[in-house]
Amino acid sequence: MPGVLQRFLTAIQLTRLTIAFGAISDLWFIILITRANDEYNYVPVFDPDLPLWAALLTGAVVAIGLFAYGASLNDILDIRHDSAFSPDRPIPAGRIRPGQAVVVTVGALIVAVLGGAGMGMWSVCITLLTAAGLLFYNAAGKFIPAVGVLTIGLLHAAHMLIPNHQLMFTLPIWLIMTHSMCIATAVHVLEGKRPRFRKRSIILLFFGWLVWSALILGVGMMPEGSIWPPGTNWTGIIPPLLAVIAFLIVAWWKVSVVSGKVAAEKLKRYGAMWQSLYGAMWLMGLGLYVQAMWIGLFAIAGFTAMTLIKEMSGLTGKPIEYRS
Repeated sequence: MPGVLQRFLTAIQLTRLTIAFGAISDLWFIILITRANDEYNYVPVFDPDLPLWAALLTGAVVAIGLFAYGASLNDILDIRHDSAFSPDRPIPAGRIRPGQAVVVTVGALIVAVLGGAGMGMWSVCITLLTAAGLLFYNAAGKFIPAVGVLTIGLLHAAHMLIPNHQLMFTLPIWLIMTHSMCIATAVHVLEGKRPRFRKRSIILLFFGWLVWSALILGVGMMPEGSIWPPGTNWTGIIPPLLAVIAFLIVAWWKVSVVSGKVAAEKLKRYGAMWQSLYGAMWLMGLGLYVQAMWIGLFAIAGFTAMTLIKEMSGLTGKPIEYRS
């Protein structure tokens, strides 16, 4: 039994699935809002013959597959670096062989693509595009701070379009992009990653964020689009705004009492939880209270499971790290 537990924790550490619930909730939010709007009755995930549980399961499969693919790919490409600076990672520690990690990486990508196929050809294309973006980030993008952070934000945005590439309500996508970029920037600084952010990098990052913000929000302002879903009250933006303020307060509180990698780990965990809470708050603002409750409960369950696994890994003497 201890051997089985250790293999399970090793797989979790390699794929970093303890923080994947944020990515899952992002897709679930898009699926729920799509199925609640008759304007999207031509989108495969809206299909009345597709049970809601099946649509949500498909979304979870895609999110988990892509997350595991990106995380394990990172460890494979960073074997030499981890051997020197993070020897407790699964591969340099000898808990999993490089060949096995490659199998996990390829298998996770196949699972993500098969999940995307359940939502139509466009979903498969966006899944593959996101996978290509993950490859670019891990192979080159992360070595240039501004490019790496911007890539992370765009990957989160593209990932949300997998269930519905026709979505015109782009404010939630913009928020997740901005949220993930802010966390990635803070984590880069807190962990002391190199190369460090310079003035030029910060200017480039800010300019990139402005350009992509204009493009994403501009889609909702197109004549055939809608920056806010028809038939809903604009006061619905209040719950997401409150969630943003709450995250800033909690993040500052958690990071102010610790520093370095510990602070970065806390920021990642709470950032993943807040991705779920953002979805719940958007749904609440749109009057979809039952769906909001589902996502909110999932956020709590995900955070609880993540904390439990973290404690379990501590009992084995090999604590799990959370890093990009």
